[in-house]
Amino acid sequence: MNEIVPSDRLVGYGMTGISGTVVGVGLLFLSGFAGAGLSIAGLVIGGGLTAFGLSASSKAANKDDRTGGMVTAGAGALTVVASLPLIGGLAGGMMSLAGFGLLGYGGYSLYKFIKGLRARR
Repeated sequence: MNEIVPSDRLVGYGMTGISGTVVGVGLLFLSGFAGAGLSIAGLVIGGGLTAFGLSASSKAANKDDRTGGMVTAGAGALTVVASLPLIGGLAGGMMSLAGFGLLGYGGYSLYKFIKGLRARR
């Protein structure tokens, strides 16, 4: 018989699972835009994400929103670096690795969330 998971922990598993999966797909999407060599689309999208993240972080009311803004700005900056010809391969590889890692972590958290929901039946 499965043990009942407390509600606050169950909510944490669900939020972590969804956000990890979405951000993992987003990083893989951005690494595709960065591509190999000089990518104008990667530079524009990365620059826009960096500006948006910094703006959201500076206007944030609480710590979680500031953290989210800084993570968005970091993903944008990494996209810009991955779009550059000389060091883009390393940054693009890091983006792909991070994307797959977040997909795995998000999937595991969703598994724990579903398992905890089933224990409540």
